[in-house]
Amino acid sequence: MAKQRKRKVENGLVEGKLSQSIWKLAAPMMIGGALQDLFSLVDLFFVGKLGHVEVAALAIAGTTMAILTMLVQGIGVGTMALISHFTGEKNYEMSDMALGQTLMLGLLGSALMLIASFFLIEPLLRLFGATGDVLLYASEYLRINFVFSIVIFLFSGMTNALQGSGDAKTPLYALVIANILNIILDPLLIMGYGPFPAMGVAGSAVATVITRGIGVLFLFFHLFFGHSTLHLKWKYLKPQPSLMGRIVNIGFFASLQVFIREISFLFLMRLVTSFGDVTLAAYGIGSRLRTFIMVPGFGFASAAAVLVGQNLGAGNPERAKKSAWRAVMYYEIIAIPLATLFLIFAPTFVGIFNDHPDVIVIGSSFLRYLAVTFPFLAFSLVFSQALNGAGDTKTATIINAIGQLVFRVPFAYLCALTLGLGYKGIWLGINASDVVQGIGMIFVFNSGHWQKVFIEHKKKLSRHIDVDVNGLETE
Repeated sequence: MAKQRKRKVENGLVEGKLSQSIWKLAAPMMIGGALQDLFSLVDLFFVGKLGHVEVAALAIAGTTMAILTMLVQGIGVGTMALISHFTGEKNYEMSDMALGQTLMLGLLGSALMLIASFFLIEPLLRLFGATGDVLLYASEYLRINFVFSIVIFLFSGMTNALQGSGDAKTPLYALVIANILNIILDPLLIMGYGPFPAMGVAGSAVATVITRGIGVLFLFFHLFFGHSTLHLKWKYLKPQPSLMGRIVNIGFFASLQVFIREISFLFLMRLVTSFGDVTLAAYGIGSRLRTFIMVPGFGFASAAAVLVGQNLGAGNPERAKKSAWRAVMYYEIIAIPLATLFLIFAPTFVGIFNDHPDVIVIGSSFLRYLAVTFPFLAFSLVFSQALNGAGDTKTATIINAIGQLVFRVPFAYLCALTLGLGYKGIWLGINASDVVQGIGMIFVFNSGHWQKVFIEHKKKLSRHIDVDVNGLETE
C-alpha cells in the first residue's frame, strides 16, 4: 500500500497576530511580483537596445496581450477566492478539486488563444494603431505568446491556487527559477549572441515561454509529489461543471475588470500613437515603471484577498475587514517614498531603458504625474482585490468602469485635444481615474456589501458540493 502524503497546512492566517499573517503572505508575494515585473523590465532593457521602434512594438503588443491576461486573471481570481474559502473552513478535499478544475479551465483558455493566434493578432494591432515595422515586430511577439499560452494559463492557475491556500512561498520558488533562466536567455535570443539567432522582439517571447514552461514543471512536481498545501490527483482533473461554473462566475467579472482597463488603454493608446512613435515609446517605458512601483501593492492586495477569503470561510468577517485595512496602510508606507523617488529621479529611471532625449523628457513627465496621485491608486488596488477575495468581483468591476471609462478616457481626450495640453492631457486623464477609483473603493469596502455576496455565493455552491465529491468517490 502506497504511503499517503501528509498535507502541509498553512496555519496562522485566521488567528493570531494580524500583522504577522499579512507579512507571511505579502512578503513572498511582493518578491514574486517584483520578479514577474523583472521579466518585463529585462525584456524592455534588451529590446530597448534595438531602438525606439522595437520599444514601441513591445508597448503596443503588451496592450494587445490584454485578451490573454483577461482570461488568465479571471480564472486566477475565481480560483484564489474559492480555494481561500474552502481552506478557511478546512474543507481541503474541495480545495484540491478546485485546483483540478482550474487546470481544466486553463486548457480551454489556451485552446481559445491558439484559435485567436490565426485570426485576431494583426486586426487587433491595427485597431491599436500599429503600422509598418511596429506592426511586424508586435505580431511576431504576440503569435508566440498566443500559440504557447498553455504555459501562462497553467503557471498562473497553480500560483493562484497555492496562494489561495496560504502557500505563497512555493510559487515564489518557481518564479525565481524561471526568472534566472529568463535573464540568461533574453539577451541570447533577442541580440543573437554566440550560436543563438538574433530574433529581436520575438526572442523575448520565446525566452518567456521556455522559462515559464520550466516553472510549470516545477509546480506540477510539487503539487503531485511534494509536501504541499494542495494535493493534485488525476481524479480531480475530471470536469466538474458546477465547480467550474463557480470559478467562471466569480472570474467573469474579474476578467471584465481587465477588459475595462484594456478598453480604456485602447482609447489611450490610440491617443498616444497620434503623437508619434517617440511618445509611444515613452508611454511604454512609463507604464512599465508604473507597474514596478505597484509591485508592493500587488503583494499586499493579494495578501488581502487571501486573508479576506480565508477569514470569511472561517466565519470571522471582522478579521477579514481589518486585514484589508491593515494591508492598505502598510502599502501606503512603502508607496509614498517610492513615488517621491519617481518625482525626483524620473529622467534617470527613463534613461535606463532608452537614451533618446525626447523619450526621456516625455517619459519623465508621465512618471511625475503618476507619482502625485499614487496614494489613491493604493486604496483602489488593495480594496479591489479584497472584494475579489470575498467573491464580490461585480462591485469592484463597477467602480473600475466608472473610474476608467467615465473619467479616464473622456478627461484624457478633453485635456489632450480640446484644451490643447498634448500628451500631458493623457497623464491628467489617468490621474483622474486613480483618484475616483481610490475614493470609490474606500466607500464600497466600508459598506460591507461584500460579506452578503460571500454568504449568497456559499449557499449556491453548497448545493453542488456533495454531488461533486460523491461523484469522485464512486469512481
